[in-house]
Amino acid sequence: MNRTKMLRQSLLILLTVISFFACSKKSDNPVAPTTPSTELKLTLGSQQLTFSQGIGGYAIQENVTYVQFTKAEAGDTLIFFLLTSGKQTGNQPWDSNQDTGVLLFQYGNSGTIIYSPSQGSTNLTSYGNVGSSIAGSFSGTLVDDNQSQISVSGNFSVQRSADVNTIGKKISNDILNLIQLVEM
Repeated sequence: MNRTKMLRQSLLILLTVISFFACSKKSDNPVAPTTPSTELKLTLGSQQLTFSQGIGGYAIQENVTYVQFTKAEAGDTLIFFLLTSGKQTGNQPWDSNQDTGVLLFQYGNSGTIIYSPSQGSTNLTSYGNVGSSIAGSFSGTLVDDNQSQISVSGNFSVQRSADVNTIGKKISNDILNLIQLVEM
């Protein structure tokens, strides 16, 4: 998988969603009456983590559903990304050509580690209107920068945000370049 491309898209998702919430309210998306739970229960190798800060939605131009969670843990910041094609329920294998799958970015006391998808699948069990939930489970294998493989699995639920036009690529290139400069 083109790890750099998926990292760029994932980081751009974060910026897009933040800017979207800061300056937009879409009225053309149906809105659900209740707020769903926001949680990711992640098993990475033998480590179990629970995330409670997350966002999710749909990017129109890229035709992807995204889910993102962040967590501070033992002096590290963890950023979890999940991308699937389209906006529907069902099981989808991770596809490096479509940049779908799970990505975990860890930095801080442990240094910088990027875990990218090797093989696996995501099963979306709920894909509701804006304001309701995007939920599901995933399992597979991630690979780190040293090509070491680690098993990953989990389940998640996040409130669906209004659709965004694009998660873009220009901004994600700039972010990736900035991260590479910080690592030097």
